[in-house]
Amino acid sequence: MASIRHSLSRLASRGTPRWPTSRLRLARWLLIGLIFGLASPVSAAGGELVLTFGGDVCLNRSRVKPEAGGTRFGSKLMPWKKLTRFIRKQTNGHLNFINLETVVSDKPLSSVKKKYAFISHPTGVEHFVKMGVNLMSTANNHAFDYGEQGARSTLRHVRRIIRRNKGVHHAGLGANEKEAAAVKVFRVRGYRIAFAAMGNLTNMNKAHRAGPKKAGTLGIRYKKDWQRVLENLRRVKADFKILSAHVGVERSVRLDPGQRAKYERALKFAGVDLIIGHHPHVVRPVQNKRGKIVFYSLGNYLIRGARNMAPFPDHQDYGLFGRLYLSFDVKRGKLVPTAVEAVPMTEMHAVARPMGPAEGKRRVAVLNKISRKQLGNEGLQFRIRKNGTGVACLGGRYGPRAKKICR
Repeated sequence: MASIRHSLSRLASRGTPRWPTSRLRLARWLLIGLIFGLASPVSAAGGELVLTFGGDVCLNRSRVKPEAGGTRFGSKLMPWKKLTRFIRKQTNGHLNFINLETVVSDKPLSSVKKKYAFISHPTGVEHFVKMGVNLMSTANNHAFDYGEQGARSTLRHVRRIIRRNKGVHHAGLGANEKEAAAVKVFRVRGYRIAFAAMGNLTNMNKAHRAGPKKAGTLGIRYKKDWQRVLENLRRVKADFKILSAHVGVERSVRLDPGQRAKYERALKFAGVDLIIGHHPHVVRPVQNKRGKIVFYSLGNYLIRGARNMAPFPDHQDYGLFGRLYLSFDVKRGKLVPTAVEAVPMTEMHAVARPMGPAEGKRRVAVLNKISRKQLGNEGLQFRIRKNGTGVACLGGRYGPRAKKICR
């Protein structure tokens, strides 16, 4: 810092001698302020940061041949644009997340012995990227549906998509255990963001686990894997840290035993600011832990091979699309949430769309109830809006978009 100030002082002192001393002093300090402002996190960054996130995404039914033009509804091929016509406008954040719960390949592969095996064409994934999706978890129990060849196919295609589309990132699936445990660090609007993702490995699917030379993912339930990823997150310096967690008993809105303590340790030990949960196919509580946000499960977003959830009760028949508004807190030296938005979803197995006002209001009320019941005062409570969505205003320095929903 001293050397920069010295250099700037020398630069400013070379100004035209005819200038009054006061003007020279003003020019010198303006230059110093400009350089130091550019070097600081506050001035380098671009104000409000908005994150959006949907849950599980798969673009093809189980064991169906992937096609470049779209996905099949019976004998009819539905183009990607038509499939996503009700959700394209949702991906309007600076960061837009999905859990990519499928193998990605442009040709059929030999599947492993399991009930459901998903494979999606890379053109469908790229369509989501063109929609605005730029953050993907690739760590889940369907990453290995077609064995290691499928995992490596996913990596090859996702990396190609990332090379062709600037500012897109993924985490979780790796060519080896080091890659699977890696924390991706990147900048968005000048802010430094850290992102890691883990899956739900068990003794049933432990073959999915990455090794020194084996492609795969790491498992939340494996103590060494969990600790390794947390330590990696703890070591990185970032304005905001995100952890994607694919785990949970299917169709249960209740937290798994020990899940809350495990996630709260990630917040405290590793400095994680947002945990995005998925896998149970239903929505679970949302937590506000002293300004750190946990979505324990978003449920499905658009997963063609999934079950139609409509026949289930209100607390199980919807998915959740989230939106988080962040502003930089100078005192804390990092991004902090100012508002959270919840959008109930329906038809997640087919052509996903936000619920209508009456349906949405009921589901937000259900979400408030299960969050309060399971998490007490830390259960985030959403104000139910006329359009059937929910918003929680947390205070602080609202950015322009947060102001519109928190007036």
